[in-house]
Amino acid sequence: MRTVKILAGVVGGIIVLIAAGLLAVWLLVNPNDYRARIAAAVEESTGRDLQLKGDIKLSVFPWVALQLGPASLGNPPGFQEEPFLAFNHAAVRVQLLPLLAKRLEFDRIELDGLDLRLRKNAQGTGNWENFGRTPKSATLQSAESQPGAPLLQLAGISVTNGRVSYPGLVVEKFTLETGAFGGHGVTPISLAFGANRGVAGESVTVNAKFDLGADSAMKQWRLEAVNLSGLLSRPGVDRPAQWEISAPAIEVDLAGRTFGVPAFAVSYSSARLTGKLQATKILDDLEMTGSVTLMPLVLREFAPRLGIAVPRTRDPRAFAQLSASSDFAYGASGVRLEQMQAQLDDTHLKGSVALAGEPRAVKFELTVDQIDLDRYLSDDHGAATALPKVAAESAQSTGKPEDSAQTAEASRMPDADGTLSVGSLHFSPLDFSNVRLTLASKAGVLHLFPSLAQIDGGSYSGNITIDHRGATPVLSIDEHLSGVDMSRLLASTSYKGRLSGHGNVNVKAAARGAALDAVMQSLNGHFDANLAGGALEGIDLGYELRQAEALIKHEAQPARSNPPRTRFDAVKMSAQITNGVAKTSDLTISSAVLRVTGQGSANLVSKGIDFQMLASVLQSPGATLADVPLKITGTYVDPTVRPDVEALAKGQLKQKLLDVLKKNGLEGLFGK
Repeated sequence: MRTVKILAGVVGGIIVLIAAGLLAVWLLVNPNDYRARIAAAVEESTGRDLQLKGDIKLSVFPWVALQLGPASLGNPPGFQEEPFLAFNHAAVRVQLLPLLAKRLEFDRIELDGLDLRLRKNAQGTGNWENFGRTPKSATLQSAESQPGAPLLQLAGISVTNGRVSYPGLVVEKFTLETGAFGGHGVTPISLAFGANRGVAGESVTVNAKFDLGADSAMKQWRLEAVNLSGLLSRPGVDRPAQWEISAPAIEVDLAGRTFGVPAFAVSYSSARLTGKLQATKILDDLEMTGSVTLMPLVLREFAPRLGIAVPRTRDPRAFAQLSASSDFAYGASGVRLEQMQAQLDDTHLKGSVALAGEPRAVKFELTVDQIDLDRYLSDDHGAATALPKVAAESAQSTGKPEDSAQTAEASRMPDADGTLSVGSLHFSPLDFSNVRLTLASKAGVLHLFPSLAQIDGGSYSGNITIDHRGATPVLSIDEHLSGVDMSRLLASTSYKGRLSGHGNVNVKAAARGAALDAVMQSLNGHFDANLAGGALEGIDLGYELRQAEALIKHEAQPARSNPPRTRFDAVKMSAQITNGVAKTSDLTISSAVLRVTGQGSANLVSKGIDFQMLASVLQSPGATLADVPLKITGTYVDPTVRPDVEALAKGQLKQKLLDVLKKNGLEGLFGK
């Protein structure tokens, strides 16, 4: 019993001595007297200037507590004379008794008015790099990071009124509140801030909440009930849109180098995305797999939220619904989208896309069931959007020479290899079916072969090559149309209503240029056509023959037929194309009552035509004319047909001479 009393007295005496010592420290030690020493120690270890502008307050019971007034930490040499970090108030408290037992157990750490300014110098080094990296600190950090090192006991962290800035980005009104850290418990964490890039009308707010669980010995971290939300404002958009990211759990295993999100959801305005993600090798060669699904959304309403103006279309219901889903994989070999499915209105797409290989190349295999392109044309019957000017046109209009190498590099397509199949496609007035395009692009050369389709009972096959390796693109085509309805084929072009009939058309040519005019001006190759059972609209060769006959007989001009039309059983021709001018010498138009042969040229750039024709009436009561010369000039959009009076007069004179010679038995005098 006496021993117990002695021990109790000893312990009590020790406690009294400690209390007396702490009281003496509190009464006799003024921490403000050590400002210079603290600043010197910080500068020695970090190379930065510490400014302690406010009072330093120290308390020792029941906590060892330190409070600082306004303070700032400067930048390292080579940066501007502005603080790297500043704050208005900071407080930290450590429990006394565990400290005597060589254990650190913190109460809340509080920081108010944090102002962190992140900058880079002319060499690209950040002012946050190598912060406090002395050999001693590196050793301590290494020891603390060893597996099995327990987390410090910390009751929580509170940051209020924070600000972080970086050129082009500012984070303001930053707040952070956490629960207790340590052991194997779960720490609730919440933070909030606003951010902007200095763009008028653009900003984002973030509110985040999650529970953090950590096993420092195993280097495993788990975030539960993750929820991030806020508002995003965009220039030109009336009101901010709400966004949200949520996940039941996020698991990070640094020892196993894995990262997993079994399920997540992302929403922005009316768009909602769901999926899952699993990652491995997160500290070196990252690999990821997962899936993602875009829930149906009204694209016309959602696109303006992204700053995209959806054009007015012929069908106001176009761009109504968009949805998609896909599995994905990412790794050192590239990225792949598998089991991809998408729906735009009534059109369904499925297939796969990959960006893989070295150098990276696009590989794809896509199938579309059906699409009506007319729905997506503008309501003024033009294209929904204007084509951008190519570099050549831009340089021509500005008068500035273009950098040939730079232009070629900019226009070069990435390497690609794949097929696109379309079940049916409507592009007024044509209906395509069984469309199949095979694309291969490598080292700046794009090859579309084979290109196959059925067109209104006819067929199309083509071989197109575009070579971007030089400063000016080179185009090569080998196109074939068989059994095609020409009136429907030309209905959406400037030749609309000029030609009808079914037939075959073949074109093999090459050209150079980035703009359409340049391509047409440099076009060289061969063209041939064989049409049957149609008509030339806007041209009435029968009327022109009757007019020629009336001219010869000095009779009244015949009445015009309305509309002017020349029906034919067959039209055949071939042409050689040189620098955008097609020349033919074997044009033949034939029907049961008419035969026309001719030659001439058509300028594919100016649309000008110049043809000399010989027309003969085969069966027509009272007809006496044969080989009537005609001239066709103007443009193939607005042609002019008239008898060739000069040639006609020469023909009449020759015929009269032959008649006289025959009458006198001298018909063989000048030969045939």
